[in-house]
Amino acid sequence: MKHGSQLPRPPIIYRMMQAVMSPILKALGISCRNAFNLCNEQMDRELTKGESFRLRIHLMMCGICRQLPAQFDGMRKLIQFTGEDNHDDISCCASLSEETKARISGHLRSRDKH
Repeated sequence: MKHGSQLPRPPIIYRMMQAVMSPILKALGISCRNAFNLCNEQMDRELTKGESFRLRIHLMMCGICRQLPAQFDGMRKLIQFTGEDNHDDISCCASLSEETKARISGHLRSRDKH
């Protein structure tokens, strides 16, 4: 962007809904921050029914956070993989491109040599 240029303001209806809904969602524990924390907690333990419900509601409403569970799952698989001795088989990361898999394997093998 050029210096001094600004993005257009969102429509007034969006701003009004954001002003009304944001405090309510935050009070109910359905904010983006809460969704991130719940996804993080879900890696360590099973969520309570209330927590699971709040997370599902937020993920239905928020397109940005919808990818969080998949991202946390990918992180978990990569972390588990780095603890294994056989770095030639990275089939656990099926969603990664072949180029990325090769780069990760090469990095891990070179790290093991040091």
